[in-house]
Amino acid sequence: MTDYLDFISTITERSQIKTFIEADTGVQQQESKLYGVFAAWWQVHSISLGELPKTKKVMELRTEFWSSFVDTLTPVGLLDRFKVAGVVASWWNEQRYELRTLSESDFGGLVDSWIDTIKDALEQDDDEKKKQAKFDPLNHKLVGRLMPDYLQDIAEAEAKIAELEQQKSAFEQGEEAEADVEEGEESEAVNIVKDLETDLKYIKNLIKEPKKELKTLKKVPLLNGAKITELEVFIAENEAEIAEIEAQLEPYKEIVKQLREGKAKLKTLKNELVKRLEAARAALSDEDCQELVLAIFKDGLIAELERYVTAHRQQVIAAVENWWDKYRVTLQDIETERDAAAAKLSEFLQGLGYV
Repeated sequence: MTDYLDFISTITERSQIKTFIEADTGVQQQESKLYGVFAAWWQVHSISLGELPKTKKVMELRTEFWSSFVDTLTPVGLLDRFKVAGVVASWWNEQRYELRTLSESDFGGLVDSWIDTIKDALEQDDDEKKKQAKFDPLNHKLVGRLMPDYLQDIAEAEAKIAELEQQKSAFEQGEEAEADVEEGEESEAVNIVKDLETDLKYIKNLIKEPKKELKTLKKVPLLNGAKITELEVFIAENEAEIAEIEAQLEPYKEIVKQLREGKAKLKTLKNELVKRLEAARAALSDEDCQELVLAIFKDGLIAELERYVTAHRQQVIAAVENWWDKYRVTLQDIETERDAAAAKLSEFLQGLGYV
């Protein structure tokens, strides 16, 4: 069959299909071409967006963006006309209130409105915050663009806390806790620290009365020499055990201390959000505000375009994986297996005397 197709020999498992398609030069070039065309489109039409505070023509801008975006990006061929329209429609719907705010004030006014939104969210009581659980001030697009260093500090603080939490948990469980559990068995809850602290408390209580007695006996050492020696040995042995347990717990106490300090640092950082935002805003000129807002709008449109491109790529991957499921076993393979099964059946029937 001259029109017969098969998977290339380097693909031996279904799981390889996704990686192969994502790394394909043609796929990457086509996606890069789409983003290149988008960049050229933005350079031209962002001028109209920059003039919106003056023109105040929101609906005219919508028409311009919609038609030009579709007409420019569709010919690339990666996304059809409906998907390209979906990109700009989704983006416009997401930004429509901000675009109206921009048309009614200016770029600085829009930046100020974003800061007010963040401040309002932080000032809400617990019930209101639960209703707005999806809104995280730290994830606001203004924060990411205006204060990337601040977000880096937050990320590093959170990573340090996660690392310390892991160290704390590992210490509590003990290094050999999992090794003692046979395969198929459920491990019981283990907390080495609690066990050590329980032992420590018990031993300290154990020598409390002997210490009092020793103090009394030492008032008359000549009459109580033997008993004093006995108590001193008993107390010394237990104090040595106390010292050993405390030495075992010392690294854990240091972890807990660092964890407490790390959480305090993170809380302080988060509490500084508004103050840092307002300081960063005060340093912005009108031109800076315009550049910042346009960059944020562009980020949003790129993100929407990437979402559609990723969805399209996943559709291609799913289609090829479906072909694998349906056609990986060829007709020749099926016929070979059929012939082998028929031969075994014939041999079996001969052995029974039917043939």
